[in-house]
Parts: sequence; C-alpha cells; structure tokens
Amino acid sequence: MIVIMTQNMFVCDTCGNEMSSSHYHLPAEMKEANEIKFVHMECCSAEEIKKNLLSYAQNQIRFYHDIIDLVNDTNIKNIKDFEMKYGNYEEVSQGIRIDRDAYIASLISELKKR
Repeated sequence: MIVIMTQNMFVCDTCGNEMSSSHYHLPAEMKEANEIKFVHMECCSAEEIKKNLLSYAQNQIRFYHDIIDLVNDTNIKNIKDFEMKYGNYEEVSQGIRIDRDAYIASLISELKKR
C-alpha cells in the first residue's frame, strides 16, 4: 500500500483546525484507500473510532506474533526481516514516540461520548 499524506498532519483533515485545539492533543489516523487522514478524535464518528481501535489491536497482535515467530526460529535472516518490518534499535530509538496507552484511552474516552 502506498501512503499519501494529503494535508499537514498538524491540521485536522475534517474540520481544518489545528491539532493543538483538540482536548486529547493526539490525532486519530483514519486510513482510507491509499491515504491517511489525521483528524481530531472529537471529529470522528463512533464507527471510525471503533475501526481505529480494532486496527490498532490487530497491528499489535501481528507484532507480538512476529516476536513469537522470531523467538521460535532465531536466525540472522529472520532478525533482519523483523528489523526491516519494524526498524532496528537506532531507527526506533530516534523516532517520534506516541504514548500508545494515552492514545487508546483517548479513543475510548471519545467513544464513550457517542
């Protein structure tokens, strides 16, 4: 899949206001076809929030299955494949980290309002 960033990720693709105006200060990522939209969680429908939560959970399950597979069959090829998919230590440690617990809690908090 090719990801096309349609707009500035600091501006909500739904309402056009800056992300900093959100109560949560974390954008929700809405994946549609070949693009990712960054939106305020407050601008998401209940279905979009559920879809985002499900997608996150499925990605985490795949990640942990990949770790289990790596542990069960540890060799240099599998290690390199894992690093290609998820990044090596230097890449991950220098990247922008989002507190995933805060992200999930904010999605659930917003879903509760629906």
